[in-house]
Amino acid sequence: MTTHQRKPLPNRRFSETRRVETPHGHKAFISVGYDPSNPMIPREVFYCEGFKSGSDLEYHMQDMCVLISLLLQFDMSPSDIAKSLSRRETELGGMTYASLVGWVIDVVQQPPQWAASSEEPDNQAGFPVGSDEQTETGQ
Repeated sequence: MTTHQRKPLPNRRFSETRRVETPHGHKAFISVGYDPSNPMIPREVFYCEGFKSGSDLEYHMQDMCVLISLLLQFDMSPSDIAKSLSRRETELGGMTYASLVGWVIDVVQQPPQWAASSEEPDNQAGFPVGSDEQTETGQ
């Protein structure tokens, strides 16, 4: 049996805040934190806002983000996580994720906004500087 080690993140790292929308029109915001050694790889997810404060849904979202973050820090890719999630048929006959977990993972799988930019990184860590969408997380 192979034992995997969790890859703890440094106290300061870049993140990008994104909107998660469900097919029913609910919206929430999450922040996706990236691996400092490879800023294209997501390593954590934080719930920011969107659901009623103190609601069961808000607590579910917070705990789900912690669990997704742990999977990412144990080297599981967002696409591997997505393959294991439930799906259901839509009214139009297509397939969609059956829960909020799938919609969050779908957003986490998207490359950071700076990936589409031809802008060269402006610091030694390889992170782009100056985008309104990125923040530096110090948690």
